[in-house]
Formats: sequence, C-alpha cells, structure tokens
Amino acid sequence: MGKKSNQIQWNEQASEEAINFTQPDIMLKLVSTVDDRGWPHITMISSNRLIGKKELVWGQFTEGTSKEYVKKNPKQGIFYMTAEMPFKYLQVKADFSYTSKEGEDLEHFNKSNLMRYFTYVRVHTAYYNTIKKITQVRDLPLMGVIMGILKNMIGKGGAKTKLIEKRLNVIGYNLFKAPIAVRVISYIDPEDTYPLMIPCLQLQAADHNRLVFPLTVGKEDLLKIPQNIKVAVFGMNFDFANQLVKGTFTGFNKFRGIKFGVIEIEEIYNGAPPLMGKIYPEIQTQPKVTEFHL
Repeated sequence: MGKKSNQIQWNEQASEEAINFTQPDIMLKLVSTVDDRGWPHITMISSNRLIGKKELVWGQFTEGTSKEYVKKNPKQGIFYMTAEMPFKYLQVKADFSYTSKEGEDLEHFNKSNLMRYFTYVRVHTAYYNTIKKITQVRDLPLMGVIMGILKNMIGKGGAKTKLIEKRLNVIGYNLFKAPIAVRVISYIDPEDTYPLMIPCLQLQAADHNRLVFPLTVGKEDLLKIPQNIKVAVFGMNFDFANQLVKGTFTGFNKFRGIKFGVIEIEEIYNGAPPLMGKIYPEIQTQPKVTEFHL
C-alpha cells in the first residue's frame, strides 16, 4: 500500500475487508470513551468485533468506568490492530445503542479462544454500537517504528523534566521506556467530538513525568492533535501488562535537534486486575475510626 493510499479516509460504513479484519480473537482491541470531565479514556476489550456494515458489538466481563461513561455519552472511538507484524490497524467512530444479556453474540464471545476455558468469568453483557465513521484497514510501517527508536535514543534525554516527583511508578515507567511496545493515543476530535485513537509505537517516557514521540510514523494523523488538549495514552507490553496515562498534549518542541510531541502526565489509571482504578494522584483517604471519645 502506497503512502498516499495509507492516509486516513473516513467512510460511512464498513467494507467486507474491515469486517473480516476484526474477527480474530487474538488482536489488540481498544474502546475509547469520554469521562465525566470530557477527557478521553481507553479500555482494552478483547471481546469486540464488527457484525455488519453499520454495527459492532463488544462484551463486558469485568466492571469498569468505561461502561459507565458510554451510557452517559454514547460517542466512542474503537481501535483494532493485528498482534503480529506486519502491523495493520482500523479506526472506528461509533455511538452506543443498547445492551443485551443474551443472544448469539454473547455465545460467540464465550466460545472464543480467549474465554472458552474460563469457569468463573464470562462475558455477561453485549454492548451494541452504531458505526458513524470508519477508516480503511491501514498499514503501520515497521521502518518508521525503527526510525522512532533511533530518534528517541538521540533526543528524548533532552526532554526530561526537572521535577523531583515520580508520577509513573516502576511498572509504568518500564512500560513506557521500552524501545518498542504497544502505545495508542486518544483525543477528542474537535470536528465531531468523537474520541479518535492513533497508534504511536514510537512514543516513550522521557522520564517519570513526561511522554514524548517523534513524527516517524503517522505524521499526518499526529499533527492534527490540537495543542493543549487532554489526551489518554494506552501502554502495554507483550506480556499484557498495561497502564493508561492521561495528561495534556502541549505541542511540539525540538530536543537535541529532533522534533517531538510532548505529553505532560497528570493522571495514571491501572486497567488490569486485581487493582483497577486511578493510581496517580493517590486517592486521599481518612483512617478508619475505631474509638470515639467525648
């Protein structure tokens, strides 16, 4: 596929290629919703596929904030990417329609390779969504990812902050400093207020408080992110450990002669069991009262 044909092209309905592309059980499948503040939020939901030219369905098997958000604001961004090279991906904008506790889609998810051997965990609710816009299946050039690694080696050290605080914990820092791993950026597209997800494997942590990315892959898409907008960044290694970072995209700056996009970390969310929820800033709690005296 040539460079021009790989540029983003939005269609009103899915092609047969797109429908077939989303069927494998083993691939990256993300849902981006809008939280109560209007910030993007990303959740990995592997029970997720297109079932028609205008409809997709994803399934719930754990409780999480994304299921709450989508009922308050139906606008979503959906993202699919192959698990093996050469990487290909698909972007969707969709509206939540309704849920169902029964039917062939739930049966399909529970018979999948991911769920069929689970005894106590089942996909119990299907969320049906109407496709508003969808791209063609797109390529993610490996050479651009490699060039990104090289540019990070040269320039990202110049992007370090002078903050003493360490917002990313050990797990999160290791996820985002690795030369190559899954990283996807979501922001609210100002043209239609739908969340939009962009793969950005070349994104890395400059330090514990800032993420940066060179424009070696997806340049046309990344340059459309508005300055000073809130973004969410999903990071996952190949052992499926993952964290979600939220913050402000402050624009592009040059460090050691290389142009980088800059994201200032403001919030970190752990989306994987056993402890799901916000882990930075730490939630302030009061000690339990065990004695009371007048």
